[in-house]
Amino acid sequence: MGKKRAAAAVLAVVFALALTGCAAKPVPVDPTPYLSVEFSGMSGEGTAAWSFDSEGFAAACGEDVKDAAGLAACVDGSLDKAEGLSNGDTVTFRWNCDADTAQQEHNAVLAPEDATFTVEGLDEWVTALDQIGQTDWDTLAAAGEDALRQREGDAITGAECLGGYMLVRQDFSSEMVDVHNMLYAAYKVEAQLPDGSSLTYYAGVGFGDLVLHGDGSVEVTGDYGFMAYGNIDVKAGGDYYNFTGFETLEDMNTECIDGYQGMYSVESNVTEAAA
Repeated sequence: MGKKRAAAAVLAVVFALALTGCAAKPVPVDPTPYLSVEFSGMSGEGTAAWSFDSEGFAAACGEDVKDAAGLAACVDGSLDKAEGLSNGDTVTFRWNCDADTAQQEHNAVLAPEDATFTVEGLDEWVTALDQIGQTDWDTLAAAGEDALRQREGDAITGAECLGGYMLVRQDFSSEMVDVHNMLYAAYKVEAQLPDGSSLTYYAGVGFGDLVLHGDGSVEVTGDYGFMAYGNIDVKAGGDYYNFTGFETLEDMNTECIDGYQGMYSVESNVTEAAA
């Protein structure tokens, strides 16, 4: 009888140890899904910042992890690069967690792997006409026409936008270059002179430092609605009248756009056929 009791006691101890061993087995947990990285600023000068949802991570650890909130508090890491970022770059978050503390105090094995993120959504300087969506283009074209009418007053009877010239800075050394880009909206303008005669000429209205935001919208952050320099003198009824513009599109190109060659790259979709 005593032997049976002894055997039963041994079995009980072995079973208890087995249960204890199962309960003590560290639980693998991965904090990566609760990590987020946000990018801000201008492409080329962008910054990155990270945040960790410690509450969400702790709630997901499960009951076998001891003091999940305490475990979450000791989860840490850093980005390999957080400044001077451009869209398309990659940054890597490297975890820096105390594995011994996680296992001994929290019954957990942190299983983080380096997390890589692609930089996106940073603002950029506009470098091409096709980056300007139709809605923003319509807004700029209307603003250019308003600028023309404010300049010339009631003499303007019509202004047809023929497209635009996109100038993007190339030469950073010239003192003449003080903006990152310029857009000149080109117009075929109809004006009526006091004697009843009409005048057709061409004008350009400029917008400086256009920024393409991460949501695809375009914003003018520099000079807004300035006139391309040009001068037309006409005589009507014995008096002379002056208009800011050019007699032909070729004159506008030669006198206004071509002068920026070398300092700016120039793209144009200006055409007489534009409606």
